[in-house]
Parts: sequence; C-alpha cells; structure tokens
Amino acid sequence: MADFKRSYFDELQDHIQGGSKDKISEEAEQYLDVLYLLINLRRKYGKENAIAFIQRPPFGINYRRARLMFDEAVNLFYTDDGIDRQAMNNMIAEDIFKAAQVVLLTAKSAKDMEIYGKLMMQGREAKGLDKEEAPKLPEEFYKKPIKVYSLDPAAIKLEAADRDALAARIDSMDIPEDEKTRLRRDAQVEDVDFIEMFDEQEKKTRSEA
Repeated sequence: MADFKRSYFDELQDHIQGGSKDKISEEAEQYLDVLYLLINLRRKYGKENAIAFIQRPPFGINYRRARLMFDEAVNLFYTDDGIDRQAMNNMIAEDIFKAAQVVLLTAKSAKDMEIYGKLMMQGREAKGLDKEEAPKLPEEFYKKPIKVYSLDPAAIKLEAADRDALAARIDSMDIPEDEKTRLRRDAQVEDVDFIEMFDEQEKKTRSEA
C-alpha cells in the first residue's frame, strides 16, 4: 500500500502530461487510484462523503491529507482554496450538464424543457463558452521585422539632397577649414579619406599624450 502521508501529485502530473508513456512507481499508481476514486465518489455522493470514505480502512488517511488529496484529484482530472479556478469551473459545468441530461430524459412538459435550456446555458457559462475567443494575431506579427539601413534618401522615397547647394552653404560658413571638411563629409558632399582620418586621429592622440 502506498504511503499516503506524502504526495505523488507532481510525479503523476508529469506522467499524464508526458502522454503516460513513462513508467511510474507502484506507490504513485496506487495514489492515482485513490485520486480517481475520489472523483467518482464526489460525482455520486458529494465532496464531503468522498473525503470521509478514504479516511476509513483500508486507506486510513487522516482528514487533512484527505482534503489535500481531494484538491489534487480535482486539479489532476479537470485541468484558491487549493483548487485551480478553471478546474473548478469545469467540474461545476460537468455537474450542470449531467443535471440537464436528467431533466431532458424525464421531461414531461414545456416547463421541464425550459429548465433544461436554462441548465445548459448555465453549464455553458461555467465552461466560459459564452465568452468570445481572443482574436488570433496574424502570423506576420510574430515574425522578426526586416530592417534596412541606408544613407540613400531614395530608399524611403525621399528626394535626394542637392549636393552642390550643400557644398556652397558649407563653404560660405565662417568656420575653420577642418570643420568645413568634416561637415562636407557628414553631408556626403565629399568622400571620406579613411587613411587621412586615421592619420589625423593618431596625431591628435600623440599631441594629447
């Protein structure tokens, strides 16, 4: 007999989520049997009677552990006073749908069918089926955008700058010649001489040393 003083819930959850392909221990299997028994007893006799049943032999599980195992059973088979909200909603919806089927099978009047319809709507709400599904985002939303970097204004449909006008404007400025050269290069009026630029930087570094 399994040691019901400890929980095998995580092992069972991993087992089920993995498609029940892996082998579980004999103790975990016995634990699963009791959780399954709890769910079936709850459906027929209610929560408190289910909990009371596993406190008696041959199980002899104490009240606190029995309540925790009931919560585990609901979460395991229906996936917070310990129970996941969606699991509880699913459990309630199942009970309502069952009650609706009983009414449908025993209906004798239009009033009975009205009760059936109301129960079905309540079950639908408990399952969350009355809510619209969140719109699915288009596949393009998840794709990484393609970025293109260009110094050519035509790439973004802008008119190219008048280089001659820019050069004339820079030449007319009352600033040192080396500043004019830098501005002409920044404005792409004049090509950058990288060798000259490195030489200038080296001279500047030496003078600051």
